[in-house]
Amino acid sequence: MAAVATHPEPVSAPPPPQQENVVMPALRGDLMVTQQFFEGRSYYVVKDPISLQYFRMTAEDYFLATLFDGRRTFGKIRDAYVERHPHVLLDYSTEELNERVLRFANDLALLQFLTVQGQRLKARYDAVREKKAKKAFLYNLANRVFFFRFSLYDPDRLFTRMARPLWWMWTKATLWISIVLIVLAAIVFLRNYNHLAAALGNLFSFQNVLLMWVTTFVIKSIHELGHGLTCKHFGGEVHEIGVMALVFTPYFFVNVSDSWVMPNRMHRMLVSAAGIYVELIFAAFATFFWAIVQPGLLKDFLFNIIFIASVSTIIFNANPLMRFDGYYIMTDLIEVPNLQAKSRALIQHQFNRLLFGSSNKEGVLARLPLPKKRFWLFYTYAVLSWIYGYYVIYSLAIFMGPHLKPFGLEGLANWFTALALTSWVVMPLIAFFKGLDLKKEDWKPQGRLQRLIKITMVSIGIFGAACFLPVELTIKRAGAVHLAEPDEIRTQVPGFIEEIFVKEGEIVEPGAKVARLSNRETEQMLAATEGRFKMAEAEVQRAVGLDKPADLKQAQAVRSAFEAKLQDARRDVENLTLRAKTGGVVLTRDLQTKVGLLLKSNDVLCEIGRLDPMRIKVALSEKEVRYVKRGQRVELKTQAYPGRTIRGVIAEDPIMFFAGELPKAFSSQRLGDVPTYIDAHGRELPVSRTFEAVVEVENPEGLIRPGMTARGKIYAGKRPWGQLVLQSMLDLISLDYRF
Repeated sequence: MAAVATHPEPVSAPPPPQQENVVMPALRGDLMVTQQFFEGRSYYVVKDPISLQYFRMTAEDYFLATLFDGRRTFGKIRDAYVERHPHVLLDYSTEELNERVLRFANDLALLQFLTVQGQRLKARYDAVREKKAKKAFLYNLANRVFFFRFSLYDPDRLFTRMARPLWWMWTKATLWISIVLIVLAAIVFLRNYNHLAAALGNLFSFQNVLLMWVTTFVIKSIHELGHGLTCKHFGGEVHEIGVMALVFTPYFFVNVSDSWVMPNRMHRMLVSAAGIYVELIFAAFATFFWAIVQPGLLKDFLFNIIFIASVSTIIFNANPLMRFDGYYIMTDLIEVPNLQAKSRALIQHQFNRLLFGSSNKEGVLARLPLPKKRFWLFYTYAVLSWIYGYYVIYSLAIFMGPHLKPFGLEGLANWFTALALTSWVVMPLIAFFKGLDLKKEDWKPQGRLQRLIKITMVSIGIFGAACFLPVELTIKRAGAVHLAEPDEIRTQVPGFIEEIFVKEGEIVEPGAKVARLSNRETEQMLAATEGRFKMAEAEVQRAVGLDKPADLKQAQAVRSAFEAKLQDARRDVENLTLRAKTGGVVLTRDLQTKVGLLLKSNDVLCEIGRLDPMRIKVALSEKEVRYVKRGQRVELKTQAYPGRTIRGVIAEDPIMFFAGELPKAFSSQRLGDVPTYIDAHGRELPVSRTFEAVVEVENPEGLIRPGMTARGKIYAGKRPWGQLVLQSMLDLISLDYRF
């Protein structure tokens, strides 16, 4: 549902005196009017049953519309309007009042609210609108590319038949049962928190993207069905259903604008909230099944439903900063219709006053009366909605390039980005400055621009001074904990694990026994070699006793050979006992389960490492790596100890480039910072060049363990603020430009 202004731009009309005695056409009798109250004021929603369009009027405008009865002349309508609302004589001069009434008559004709339409006026208005459409070609093109919409048919009868047998869905009993289900599902989800990492890791995998796309289409279609059925249940009409594409993702949509005419505010809010409500119920049932099914395609599909129908719908649909469900719920809740239009009109009005003084008038405010006690709300909402809107545009532009580049579509991504920035950023700025309607007189010493020039000079001065203000550059990234110098306990000779003397987390000293292997052949070889060595020793003693130098020399050579073999055999037997080379903590889990297994030569049994210091690897983009140097200060926080700050320094310079597959902890598909894609060989690779920084941290208490993840800030030194701003602008063009 979107608010439509009650006054299209007026078309120039003949001088009011020529209209004084002209009988004005009557207001159509088939228009459906509903009175509503907001902020203690009375408003009227007018529904055109032919075009199925909806318009909201103030009580003052609606009274003026009722004066068009087909009998009153222009002058009588104006006089009756002044008699009922004498304050307009203070707001308008005589010429402005005539223009106000004539403009309103034009508006009613253009909206086709009068029994006799001015075809010539309509043709002129269509010509002006077509001319504007040509000027806004890029803006309309961007909306068609990113927000396509196509109507299919009128589903009102179908929804009527569907809503009748489902009356029980809108009872209080069903509501409370649904709330209990959602709460229980949240508890089940939290109890299965240990499965969350694996589910999130697979959420954006190449194999799951198509499944998630289909899931989104199904869930959002059910979302729209909830809006339509709820609107029918509370007496509204649903005359349009169709398909739309929101940033290349298809959806069904249902037009429930008829809820505007519902006098009950709670009913309007329930229609807006129905889609979110239905999605949360589906997410609850999906959670119950997700917790019990085995890993596989079904489990992935259920988690997709959970993610899309809970996290996604709350972040986007329930977000009041965009004109989705949350926006309309909030406008009805706080009783401020057209909140976005009013708040932005107020900001623009105040901005014009700042630039050109209080004499400047903003026509929008006259049609959108604003309660002064809510000015803080309008200011806050306007600023937040603008910031969020431009953030979405920026995110869209940043997202498209790297994600389409691996598929050879970088040129298409650049075209989409240029279209979005030109249409939604550059063109609105140009339109704003055109709307200032500057004339030659404004450039003279006493013209309007003198105030603007002064403000501009002050702003440039403040900005110039801020450019030289040194600021600390901080780079926020995710990291993964690794051992500084891990000691791998490897076998020198093969054997079966007979006994293990340590367990995970145990602190061992250098030379401590870790495990004992058994190898019958090695032990038999030692026994046989010892026997042969003894025989060789006896031959040496016999040759000495017989005083035979030649035999003695030969016997001594044989003894030396068996002595060397004996040393090798003893060393092999000693190597059956595995010992720690350096002191540290045993890091390998479930060692006792390995008893009885065969280890080949050079196999790893376990790892022992010093936990102080530890090393944390951090992934950096090409924009960030230019600022990171050895010795820079780093502060991190781990998920295991969120209340403790870990301090360290960059240990290595230069930074290493990730040449192969990206470590999983850095992937954005697993809550990391690096956008990735899956190549034809199933490897997860970064979409752009990524670098590695190594942070060395002290860990005297041994709290930080390998495998943990952390987020932190790298303090990359102080730089002039202007340099950072200019560099960020240059980076939008090319990373090769340096400032």
